[in-house]
Amino acid sequence: MATTLRFCADVLTKKAEAVGDTTHYAIAQRAGVRESTISRLVAGRTVPTVATLFALADAYGIDIDHLVTGRVPRPADTVPAPRDCGERVPA
Repeated sequence: MATTLRFCADVLTKKAEAVGDTTHYAIAQRAGVRESTISRLVAGRTVPTVATLFALADAYGIDIDHLVTGRVPRPADTVPAPRDCGERVPA
């Protein structure tokens, strides 16, 4: 089943509020991005670049998958083995 990818602003804002960042300015300062970028993301007027996703994930300790799917990541011990994509690595 395919997963729909979209920026989950509520994941970001809840995590930000948990550490005391209650304004777009505070989120932007912590992540090192423009305040206008945060405002547009939270309002749903734009999608983040990969660089912005990494900056937000790093600043707040959020898994990127959680930011774009809204799903809480599974613990590492329950992650399924990778699928064989048909690539063969020489021995």
